[in-house]
Formats: sequence, C-alpha cells, structure tokens
Amino acid sequence: MKQKVQYFFKKYAQTVVNYYLFISFGSFSMHQTYKIWEEGRLDYLEASFALQNLVLVTLFLIRKNYISFNNNIFNQIIAITAFFSGVAFIGQPISGSAEQVLISKIIIFIANVLGIITLFNLGKSFGILIAFREIKTTGLYSIVRHPMYVTDILLRIGYVVSHVNLFTVLIFILSSFAYIYRAILEEKFLSKQLEYREYMLRVKYRLLPYLF
Repeated sequence: MKQKVQYFFKKYAQTVVNYYLFISFGSFSMHQTYKIWEEGRLDYLEASFALQNLVLVTLFLIRKNYISFNNNIFNQIIAITAFFSGVAFIGQPISGSAEQVLISKIIIFIANVLGIITLFNLGKSFGILIAFREIKTTGLYSIVRHPMYVTDILLRIGYVVSHVNLFTVLIFILSSFAYIYRAILEEKFLSKQLEYREYMLRVKYRLLPYLF
C-alpha cells in the first residue's frame, strides 16, 4: 500500500500542484478583476493585469513536468519569496502626486506587456520553483537570460513610484535582491546542462544588457 501511495505521488504530484495553482490563482484573479470591474476601474492597465493572469493560469494547466528539480530548500525559499513578493504591495495607499501616478501606470503597463511576451516565450516551460524543464533561447531570452525577473522588478518599480513609503521601499529592495539571487542560484543549477552553458556564452547578461 505504501509503495502504491509513493508511486501515485511520484507520478501525479506535479499534476496535482498544477491544478491547485490553477484553481488558486484563477480564483484570485477572477475575484480581483470582477471587483475592479464592479467598481468601474477596469481600464487599459487593469486589462493588462487580467490578460497576464489569464496567460499565467493557463500555463499552470499546460506546462511540462520538470525533468530535474533543485532539492535545496533554501534556494526554493528564495524563489518563492521573489515570486510572491508582489502580493505585499496590494492594499498600500497611493502617496504620490498625479504625475507620479501617471508615470507609475506607464511603467506598470510596460512591465505587464513585457511580462505577457515573456510568458509566451516561456510557454510550457514556465515554473515558480527552480527546476529544469526546457532551455529557452528565443524572444526576450535572446537579449537577457532572465527577462521574466526584469519585468517583475520593473513592475515593482512602478508600484513604488506611486506608493512611496518605508514598507514598499523595503519590499522592493527585498524582492529585487531575491530575484537577483534567484537568477544566480538558478544558473548554477541549470549550468549542469551543456545546452545552458552554451546559452550563457551566447547571451552574456542576466538582467540588463552591458551591465549585469
């Protein structure tokens, strides 16, 4: 019986997780979008969030199972911290001027558009934790090695511009550090693959061309 249970979890664990994430993220996204629509705030910016969330939850259902997985718990905590750090900005009061709010919206919209493009570039290889599914080298991945993290950091910059307080600044610093450190940890893990080592030679920068 024990062996059967272990076999079940080994074979179907990723599928169960994918459905859980689909239901959780899907429910949250639908609730947020409906709330915004009901309040009459559904504009181009909120529409970009809704579209990005739709792509994201779809990928949870169709993504590939990982081939190998980073078993280091600390590394995965860093990955989870980076991914979910944006939740901390929800509900923070706007403290910027009208000009700051406008600049914030522009930055966030650009981040969302780039995020959607990156999700399409990743396709079925999307993941939250550090794992190997498939090496992506085209689209924005031909410019920098971690475009998704760039868009997430840019999104947080947009939030901070119009929500300036000690808490949001600290969260931004923490999340940016988490993304940078995650990129380093992920590359150390993925560089076990010859294809990724060759990719690192072709695309020399992690996040910013000519800088880092």
